[in-house]
Amino acid sequence: MHIKTFQGGFDKNLTYLIWCSSTQIAALVDASVESTAIVEYIDSQGLVLEKILITHTHFDHIKYLEDLKYQFPQVQICGHPHPEEQLAKNYRPLNHREIIPIGTEMFTSIHTPGHYPDSLCFWNKKEEVIFTGDTMFVGRSGRTVSSKSNISHLYNSIYTELLPLPEETKIYPGHHYGYTPSVTLKENKTLSPFFQCQTEEEFIQVMEEFEKNRRIT
Repeated sequence: MHIKTFQGGFDKNLTYLIWCSSTQIAALVDASVESTAIVEYIDSQGLVLEKILITHTHFDHIKYLEDLKYQFPQVQICGHPHPEEQLAKNYRPLNHREIIPIGTEMFTSIHTPGHYPDSLCFWNKKEEVIFTGDTMFVGRSGRTVSSKSNISHLYNSIYTELLPLPEETKIYPGHHYGYTPSVTLKENKTLSPFFQCQTEEEFIQVMEEFEKNRRIT
């Protein structure tokens, strides 16, 4: 499997192009970066874009979806069963723990509400990679400051769904907010108090401290 990263969009957004080495079938994770360079790269590599996987429907993650649908009218849009925004006629709702094939590569959809109700992560067990959207970044979790956020749900998503995955799983987040674009789960646990909490109350305290310092700086 190959992964090509594109950065741009609203705020250091990351869109990922992933493809199967043996079939050249490809998918995008999020539509958050201007599409010209992405389309040119797909064409240059002779790839067949089959799916766009949406981590959640905050505006910055779907900003260029219409452009991509225009370029690839047969592409299948995949996301949460109950998206906050209606995305396309050819929309495929993904159940929790549903398997999504990209050629011969298999991804598992993991529902991870908290930052947003329709948040999803996409995990490839064999390749030990996960695309975490705004649920988990390098060094911290997503924020829970919008009206549809829920910090208890986020805690459960991180500590029940993501942190128990194999430690060498590499995180590919929705924004480049850390010292490096991606890290393993093990590294993230080591470097960040967000992922060292023993209780939900402790996690809430870490989040509150982060928000307080963010306002100060």
